[in-house]
Amino acid sequence: MADDKDFTSLLGRSSGSSWGDIAGAYLSGGRKKDNRARNVLLATLFFNAKEARMQSNVVNNLKELERQKTFDNAQVTNRWNAYNTLMDEDEAFKKNPNYFRLQAQAEFAKNNPEFPTGNKLLNSEIAFRDKEVLELEQALKNLHIEKIKSGNVDKRLSKEEFFKPFEDYYVSESRKISAPANVSLVHKAWDKLTNRENKKVLTDIQKEEQRNVASRSNYGYLLNPDEIMGEEVIAEYKPLEMTITKGEAANQILSSIDNQDIARKLVSGLTQKQYSRNELNDYITLSVVDFNPYIEKYNKAYEAYDARFYVETKPPVEGDADYKDYIIQRNAYADRVTGLGDKDTAQLISDLHTLKELKLNPEENDDIIKVIEARVSGMQTSIKDKAIFNIIASQISDPNQMRRIQTDIENGIYTDISDYAFKQSKALRTAFKYL
Repeated sequence: MADDKDFTSLLGRSSGSSWGDIAGAYLSGGRKKDNRARNVLLATLFFNAKEARMQSNVVNNLKELERQKTFDNAQVTNRWNAYNTLMDEDEAFKKNPNYFRLQAQAEFAKNNPEFPTGNKLLNSEIAFRDKEVLELEQALKNLHIEKIKSGNVDKRLSKEEFFKPFEDYYVSESRKISAPANVSLVHKAWDKLTNRENKKVLTDIQKEEQRNVASRSNYGYLLNPDEIMGEEVIAEYKPLEMTITKGEAANQILSSIDNQDIARKLVSGLTQKQYSRNELNDYITLSVVDFNPYIEKYNKAYEAYDARFYVETKPPVEGDADYKDYIIQRNAYADRVTGLGDKDTAQLISDLHTLKELKLNPEENDDIIKVIEARVSGMQTSIKDKAIFNIIASQISDPNQMRRIQTDIENGIYTDISDYAFKQSKALRTAFKYL
């Protein structure tokens, strides 16, 4: 056995001897082909083959490590983005305590595009909005605080600080793979003799723990979708389900009906302390049936229109090609002279008739249908209320329409004029996207 001096000197030797070197060394001994020379030759051949395989394994392992790093880098980047967003959110919340309320308000507006704007909201609408916003605000705030606690976040890390354990881990792993003991049999044997090899061995669990620390797996929970459930979810605004106080009902009637005589009579008929919007609309609509002064004003306006524009000819009747235009123009005239209508209401009524015609060929008229529907949907509630009121009143005032309505009553479609007005009101609300 070689002494320590001879053995340790091998650590610095290159094992890359060529076949020519080996053969030359062997033949230079002349006829002294003793066992020692043969053993040296065989040992060198073994070293070359074995170390070539070791070096090939190192190269393959480094390639695999690089592939694994690319995959893990994507995960760490996702965790960094989520962590960075959390820190941005935390700083914004500390600067502005209303940060999550603003988010909740934006979510409410997004989920309820038809919620009224301005300063004419009902008390029930204000209460509905405030409740939904407050519940979501608290949920978002609790979710944020829980995220901070779960990650034990006590300070903000820069991107370099966040990625440092990851980079250090893969530098360390690269060095382990390309360590001298993995490319040289001499170094491998030396590590075994000095017991260094056993000291470096980690269990699979320890290796996984190291990798988890390096890849910031403790922030993986930030990638999970936020769960907002139950009452915390923004509810859908349903205008007809909103309650209206008697005072709000009176204000709505006064703002919806321009003729103050009619409006005051309707206000005086309010008997309930609270109404749903649906109940109030039905009350206004059904009141038209028995409101003779209102109908009389429309009848006189219709007569004046016919006398003015049809001096030499008779007005169109139902079934004529130009009857629809005649009705629209006549109603617009009546709205103006009676003071019961306005420009917006007339536009809304006109849009309703236009939509009815366009929807006979929905595919061909799809674009214009969407434009008109958007305009109708965006009209204020008071305008829609007024339009419904005026349409039904004008129908009852129209002799041609009344004949058709009477026929429908006789055929059992309606029980009476009140039933007609009620059902027509429902149909119009649907047409206005009012339900």
